Amino acid sequence: MKLTCVVIVAVLLLTACQLLTADDSRGTQKHRSLRSTTKVSKATDCIEAGNYCGPTVMKICCGFCSPFSKICMNYPQN
Repeated sequence: MKLTCVVIVAVLLLTACQLLTADDSRGTQKHRSLRSTTKVSKATDCIEAGNYCGPTVMKICCGFCSPFSKICMNYPQN
């Protein structure tokens, strides 16, 4: 019985801490525009179709890397 009460109190305390922390952190993100432009530049920085895409290349393919020829390919269109 004691253990059950301790577990219930611990769960309630942790839940309250989570709610207080989540409520307190709203609107405190710094440099929002910098973060979004970084994501866009990373998303558009890729290898075009027909170029080598082996393990030594740091960029990813815009489509997919052929496992046999290690050439970047476009996705097939339906």
